[in-house]
Amino acid sequence: MIDNPFFSVKELACKGTDLCDISDVFMEKLIAVRKKFNTPMIITSGYRHPAHNSAINGAPNSPHVYGRAVDVAVHGKDAYRLIRIAMELGMTGIGVSQRGAIENRFIHLDDMPNGEHPRPWVWSYK
Repeated sequence: MIDNPFFSVKELACKGTDLCDISDVFMEKLIAVRKKFNTPMIITSGYRHPAHNSAINGAPNSPHVYGRAVDVAVHGKDAYRLIRIAMELGMTGIGVSQRGAIENRFIHLDDMPNGEHPRPWVWSYK
């Protein structure tokens, strides 16, 4: 993982295995987003080992298993601002979870290429 002052290996590592296989290209984009966002970003999910992803019923081809996605705890105006910045700086997948308790709200960011879904792609979670 690219050394940086914003994100630690621990916060980006798989919650089930402690492995951290984040793509360097993705990290460069994430760091650029963080710099422009100019606000700490709490990562609730980073890299996911395929076995852990399966155990938590994650999508089989989730960008998390490729080390190309994070979920950021954020809500309200900051969520809106994060989405705008992420799109400007090359994130191609934006998942929006902004319902329910504030502490459970997040924005998913990834930089996957065209594949299962045409990119860029924005979706909301149920």
